[in-house]
Order: sequence, then structure tokens, then C-alpha cells
Amino acid sequence: MAEQPLTIGIEEEFQIVDADGQLTAHIDTLLAAAQSSSIVDDVRAEMLQSVVEVGTRICADVGEARAEVLRLRGGLGGLLNPEGLRIASAGTHPFSHWQDQRVTEMERYKLFEDQMQDLVRELLIFGMHVHVGIPDPESRIEVMNEARYFLPHLLALSTSSPFWLNRRTGLKSYRSVIWSRFPRSGIPPEFGSHADFDNYVALLVKTNTIDTGKSIWWDLRPHWQYPTIEFRICDAVTRVDEVVCLAALIQAICAKLLKLRAQNLGFRKYPPQLIHENKFRAFRHGLDGNLIDFGKQREVPMRELAVELVEFVDDVVDELGSRKEVEYVHTILREGTSADRQLAVHQATGGDMRAVVDHVTDETMTGVPLPG
Repeated sequence: MAEQPLTIGIEEEFQIVDADGQLTAHIDTLLAAAQSSSIVDDVRAEMLQSVVEVGTRICADVGEARAEVLRLRGGLGGLLNPEGLRIASAGTHPFSHWQDQRVTEMERYKLFEDQMQDLVRELLIFGMHVHVGIPDPESRIEVMNEARYFLPHLLALSTSSPFWLNRRTGLKSYRSVIWSRFPRSGIPPEFGSHADFDNYVALLVKTNTIDTGKSIWWDLRPHWQYPTIEFRICDAVTRVDEVVCLAALIQAICAKLLKLRAQNLGFRKYPPQLIHENKFRAFRHGLDGNLIDFGKQREVPMRELAVELVEFVDDVVDELGSRKEVEYVHTILREGTSADRQLAVHQATGGDMRAVVDHVTDETMTGVPLPG
């Protein structure tokens, strides 16, 4: 297969919640405790002090990725449980208010707050980012241009944020709405070459718009520092099996697009404004809506498109060793996304938001061994 190794890296942003399910500003204490733990090099602060981010090591395949996700979630649980705290993996918190959160005391975040004011302060959202290693810079741009088409599909499969400020929003991914207010977010434009992308970043740096490519926040981007492309579209994913499934699916999409290019076959590219129409449908309805098949110029149920996507990558998953993980898509279709399950708990408990948080924290740690 072209362009090996197609390594995987996964970053997860978690909510830190107390026994009552409320978000808790605990990152400084957590980072201090992590200094003497096995995850010391993998834990990072985020914009708000009730958020913790972890990143896996570079993984050769989905088996290694699963082991890393389990290690990091278990490590966080081991540090937080003695404090009566938990992690929850979902795109938004059901009821905690952004006005009650504290910005992390780091110069970069203080600069962001000064530049963007309430846009930053209300950024109480949580995502999962997946990196795929593609060594050749031109191939990274080519794959990004083509893989944009699948971003709404990945969002629909990962939706986990149906609530905001103690309200049922009517959307499956309200995180997508909050994040869309940021500059340089959303579906990326098409670039003709890696040099075109470099020139774009250089112009923004020269004009004091950004400091580095780190401030390019599209749903899919060439990473500013590593030879990867980074898929940033997904909500924070609740179950470990879902995390691994989506990472495997993303890796397989990249492998399939590279395989097509090696055969002098390209995947059709569509303008970002059309892809955004599908993104809206994905964050509004999740699995239960229709996306537009632009080739056929008609609506198709998202559930059918999810099956088609699994079939699209069928000829690369065995070489990647990820058939079982990719086919977990069928379980997601059967049992719903985290958003669907949260809404079911909310309905069954008469609107008890704390029960929703308990459900999310339980699923976040299901099957995760704690240290010792």
C-alpha cells in the first residue's frame, strides 16, 4: 500500500466532573499529580480549567491505538478517583455554564482571551482529534482535499453533544455550533499544492493574524508541526470502542484515497460550501437525517451512507488490520451515537441532567482498567 506507515495518533478532551456531575476546575492539581504517574508526558491543560486533554503515542495500527486509549483513560481515572472526581467524554456538558469556568493560567490562553473575548470564554466544548501519518507533503494536501467529503459522515457517527446550558438543543452536535464561531474553523478550502498551503499560513503569520499554523482550526488540516493530517470534526467520543472505530475508519479513508491515487484514480472533490450543507445535516440530525449525495444529486439516509462508507474502504482494512474496528460502525448504527443514548437517558429519567452525566461517565470508563 502506498504511503505507509499511515500511523495513528488520537487526542481526547475530557470533562472533569465531581460527584454531583458538575464541571470542576481541577487541571492544576491534576497536572501536579500526573508528575509522578505513567501518563506524565501525555496530559495537557486546555483553555478552561475543567478540561483535560490527553494524546496517545504514535501508533502503528488500531490495536496499539486501543491500548493507548485504555492506558490514558485509566491513568486519568486513577488520578481523579481519590479526589472524588471523574472524567466524562462528550462534546458538551449538559448543564454546567461557561460563565462559571476559569481560563487556564497560561500566556497563550490569556492572549486568546484578550483577542477573542467571549468567543474563547464560552468554548466549553470537547472534541476528539485523529492524526494520520502521511510522509509526503503533497500527498497530505491531496488527501485532505478529497477526504473533506467524508467529514459530515464522521461527525454524524460521533455526535455526543445534544445538550447546552441545561437545555435540550434539538441538535445532535451542539459543539459544532459553538466551534463554528471561531475564525479559520469549519470545512477547509482546497489547496493546489503544499506550497500553496505554506504560503497561506505565511501570509497570516506575516500580517499578525496568527502566530503559527497551530491557529488554523479547520475540521481537517495538515498539522503545522508533524507529517500528519489531523481530523478535528468529531465530538468527544464516549465509548472506547467508538473511539477506536472512528480512528480506524479515518485511517482507512486515507489509505483508500492514497490507493486510488496510486492507480491514477482520484476521488471527486466538492467545494466547501456544499460539504457544509451536509455538515449542518450531520450536526442537526446525526444518524437519523439525510445527507446529499452530490454525485447523484439527491438525498440519501445517513445510515445508508455509513454502510456505503464501510464498503468503500473494504479493500484496505485487512491490510491495515482494522476490519473488526471499522465494522463496529454497524454497532453504532444499531445502538445509536452517544447523543442518541444521552437523549434516551434524559427521556427515561424525566429530564434528569445529572443522570445523563452519570451515564456518560460510566460509558467513558467501561472496560477501562485502572492502574494497580
